[in-house]
Amino acid sequence: MFQRVHIQILDNPTEVVLFDDSSSDVAGTNKILSDELSKEMNYFYPSVVCVEYVDLFMDGEEEFDDIKELLRMGALNTPVVLINGVLKIHGGIPASVIKREVEKLLSSGPVH
Repeated sequence: MFQRVHIQILDNPTEVVLFDDSSSDVAGTNKILSDELSKEMNYFYPSVVCVEYVDLFMDGEEEFDDIKELLRMGALNTPVVLINGVLKIHGGIPASVIKREVEKLLSSGPVH
């Protein structure tokens, strides 16, 4: 059985991304970058990688209280990228780094 990879982009959507991994003069929201990452992951890893965008400050989002606390303390910057529930990146959505992490997970073999 193949290992599935769940990528979560935790964000405060009122903040604007100043740069993108592929082009420093492209500005957009983290939601747009998350959607682009989702399309890229679906192209390379169909039915294996799921990308989810999460607005941390929506009512009822208690699941990530520890991340929110770290953001309030200034220990992390949005967006925060979790891969299979493990914090991997914060402060950006670098598609090349995320793809490398996904490849490491998938090459490690199935999870039992």
